[in-house]
Order: sequence, then structure tokens, then C-alpha cells
Amino acid sequence: MRPARLDHTFFENEPRSHLGALLLRKGLVSNEDLDQALENRLPGELLGEALVRLRICFENDIARVLGEQAQVEFVDIGITSVDHRAVQLLPFELAEALRAIPIRLHPTGEISVAVVDPTDQSLLPQLKLATGHSIRLLVTTPSALHAAWKTAYNR
Repeated sequence: MRPARLDHTFFENEPRSHLGALLLRKGLVSNEDLDQALENRLPGELLGEALVRLRICFENDIARVLGEQAQVEFVDIGITSVDHRAVQLLPFELAEALRAIPIRLHPTGEISVAVVDPTDQSLLPQLKLATGHSIRLLVTTPSALHAAWKTAYNR
């Protein structure tokens, strides 16, 4: 067995823990798993995506940890109905670009939007601008998002 390539404790003192450090702390990956995913990432691929592709982690586990990292709730949009009034507020092309889908229009005017990467700081301002509403971010899995797009946007 080779020694771990990276010092994964480096991120422990950061105010917002990185995904790898959180996964290590939760026992969902080992240092070797994390090194393997980092070394085998495809161009443009996020760490969580690599971990799922390499079958080191489950998609739900990554989404839940991302939600914890960003302090947003996880939602399984595979079993949660999508409010079509909310979906109409975000064109498919933008939903696809942002990897998001509005799922609920609340009586207060706020919209719950399920996203794949709630740690992306550019999402909230773009969603507010596009919809004209306050946004409550939720996190979901990429596969659930794709399935919801097919149904909600008739794709």
C-alpha cells in the first residue's frame, strides 16, 4: 500500500470545510479513496462526481455532505413533486446551465430551488435575477435533477 499523496488535514482549519475533508471525517472515504478520485478526475469534473463515477461513494451521500457543507437541506426530488408554477419561472436552458430546478413556489413568493452544487456562490444571485423572487436553495443528486428536468420541461 502506498502512502497517501495529500495531507488531507490541511483543510480542517478552514471556516467552510472542503468536501474531501468532510467525507473523510464522516468515514465515507479513506485517504486512499480520496487520492484515487483526485488523481483520476476527468477534465472539468468535480470531486464528488469523480467519487461517484469511480463507485467510491453513492450520489446521495455526496449530495447530503454538500448540503451540510453549504448549510442547505437535501431533497430527493425523485419522490418530491415539482410545482409546475415554479418551474415556469426558470427557462430550461438556464436551469440546465445552473444545474437547478425550481420545485416549490411558496405563498410568501419565495421559491425553493433544488441544485446539484449548493456551494457555488454564483447560483443564488443568478437565480434571484432570473426569477425575480427570493430563493431557498436545496441540494439534490444529479440523476434526480435530470429525471425532474425530463418531466417538468417535457424533455
